[in-house]
Formats: sequence, C-alpha cells, structure tokens
Amino acid sequence: MIRFDRGIGLFRTLLALFAAASCGCILSKQSGAGAVQPGFSAPVGAVWLLGRIPDGSGKDGTMVGSGGLVQTSIRAELLRRGVQILPSDALEAGPLLEEAKAKNAAYALLVRITVWTDNATEWSGRRDQAGVAAELYQVSSGTLLASANRTAFGVKHPDRCAPWLAEVVVGAVFGESLNVEGGPPC
Repeated sequence: MIRFDRGIGLFRTLLALFAAASCGCILSKQSGAGAVQPGFSAPVGAVWLLGRIPDGSGKDGTMVGSGGLVQTSIRAELLRRGVQILPSDALEAGPLLEEAKAKNAAYALLVRITVWTDNATEWSGRRDQAGVAAELYQVSSGTLLASANRTAFGVKHPDRCAPWLAEVVVGAVFGESLNVEGGPPC
C-alpha cells in the first residue's frame, strides 16, 4: 500500500520529469552554419543580382506569400548594408549568373526557403519552423564566395521570423558571426 506522502513525492517527480521533457518542444531554438571564402569581404556599393525566392513549404504544404516576405526581408538587409540590388526571376545559380553577367552585376545572390511550417500555433499548440539558405557568387568567375543557412524551430509564427532570418543569413554572407545567443526572437 502506498502511503499518502510517498504518492505526493512520486507525483512531484513525474511532474518534474514531464516538464523537463516538454521544454525541448516548447522553447524556440535555432541551428545553422555559414562559410565565406578567405580574403573575401563584400564591398559597399557593389551591384548584386538577387534571384527570386519561391514560396516555402513544410508538413502543411506550400505557404503562399512566404517567398515574397523573405525576399522583402533580404532586400531590406542588403540595402541596410549599402548594396545596390537588381531583381531577377531566376531560381537557380546557372541562369542567375548568366543574367548577372548581362546586367553587369558583380555578385549574384541565390536564396531559398529550406522549411516553412505554419501549424496555426495559436490554437493547435504545435510550434512552427522557418529556415533560409543563401549562396553568394562572384559573377566574373562563377565562384561561390559565401554560403549560409539558419533554421528557427519552435517559433510562434514563421512570418515573424523572416526579418531575423534575413539579418542572420545576410550577416553571415558578409562574414559576420552566426553565433546568435539564445533562441530566435520570433
């Protein structure tokens, strides 16, 4: 027979274990990496051709409008860093580089959404995720100069992450550290 005080202790222990296991699913997290060719630094005022960013998708299908949202956020980060941006409809590196040569752009930036899951967290309780990857090419040689990716897990809504993802990924392309403390602010 279980005594009353032992039952309370067991209940508290089980409650603490459940709470500890749940934290990994509730708290927002991030992961990602970035690499820049040694000696490369993006010059201020250079002309970059920015490829079109298609809408992202996840377990819940394609999220219409997510590509445009990320495109706007990436443009804002590039403009903040003094880059001149030319738009492109190209979705792959080959056509983007060809168009960049024709438009006399020094660099070509290809960005894609790696994951975009909107679980309607407000009513479902399931957290969302959003991820972006970028590749920067030197147009004259076709050389990959920098790449970066970042994914935010367990966020409240992926749309709110677009500016933060753009800031971190574009920063990495410029050689800034991707070591962002804590979870994403979205």
